[in-house]
Amino acid sequence: MRILAIIIFIFFTVLSFLIYMTKNYQYEKYVLKTKTEGKKAYLINLNLATWQDFASLPSVSDKLAKNIVKNRDTEGRFNKIEDLMRVKGVSQKKFDLIKEFLTLKV
Repeated sequence: MRILAIIIFIFFTVLSFLIYMTKNYQYEKYVLKTKTEGKKAYLINLNLATWQDFASLPSVSDKLAKNIVKNRDTEGRFNKIEDLMRVKGVSQKKFDLIKEFLTLKV
């Protein structure tokens, strides 16, 4: 009985640690900092990003992120960052919020 209690304790300890590490990793992966703060920004390539990458940007919903990828797949690659505004739902205001996180460079 005592061995079973020890095994259960170790199991939940390891499980808690893994959950903690996973949540922190996901948060760190998509932390976006503005260039104006003097910190390195994580740039997202418009022609290579997944919808999850786009969804990590400020004010971009999952639906809009999927629309961006769908538009890229059907209309072709983006030649300049401003081409993102051809996607329905990307207004000038929204574009201004996210443009500092976007790039076309590989």
